Amino acid sequence: MRSIAFALCLLPGIVPAMDRATADSLVARATAAYTQGDHAGALALFDSVYQHWRSAGLAYAIGNCHFKLDQVPEAIVSYERALLLEPGAEDVKANLELARQRTMDRVNELPTFRLGGSWDRWLGGRDVDQWARRGLWGWSLAFVIAALALLSRGTLRTVGLSIAGTCILFALLSVGLAARRLRAVEHPAAGIVMQPRVDVRSEPREGATTLFLLHSGTKVSLGAERSGWVEVTLANGNVGWMPAAALQVI
Repeated sequence: MRSIAFALCLLPGIVPAMDRATADSLVARATAAYTQGDHAGALALFDSVYQHWRSAGLAYAIGNCHFKLDQVPEAIVSYERALLLEPGAEDVKANLELARQRTMDRVNELPTFRLGGSWDRWLGGRDVDQWARRGLWGWSLAFVIAALALLSRGTLRTVGLSIAGTCILFALLSVGLAARRLRAVEHPAAGIVMQPRVDVRSEPREGATTLFLLHSGTKVSLGAERSGWVEVTLANGNVGWMPAAALQVI
């Protein structure tokens, strides 16, 4: 199993009922079980940690367990969650593509603006808090440089204040990207079809006209919800309604 780092972290709203030492111990046991071919046992251990802690590596490992157990839709959900936490992770992308090749529908990838894995890694960071930390560094540098500039005179003061202003702009950008990352993780805008076959209808009710069929493992973007139904959009632009219970939010 190729792996990315198990950099466990807490997300807002998650109660740390499991301490870090226990989590690390369970991850080590799960990794050993996976290596020995006990994929079901490894999945149970990894999942018990994931209830309290989050990391791209942990979601990736859970996805690998599901894939080994031939639970393809569940594997896709976990790989997608790993990419939310660490965009651009090449191992995750490779395994996600392997899982998608075992689905029936070929409209899995939602349209996004991408400049490759390096851009994804830079924009998303290795963890949810990376841009928040960069924002704090930006504000700190801006304060220190501005203070030194005010104690200086002439050209040095002008240059110093310009650099401080640049640091402030970087800090503001970082805060915006940090908020964007947190929203993407806390409120995913996509889901994976979990049922073998689902009729996507023109209206949110049984008996409405069937527009098209979807099969397990297909990724959809999520829209409005109404009476147990959710509006979904495919990468090719097709839109319809399906039962919310038929999919799992990433």
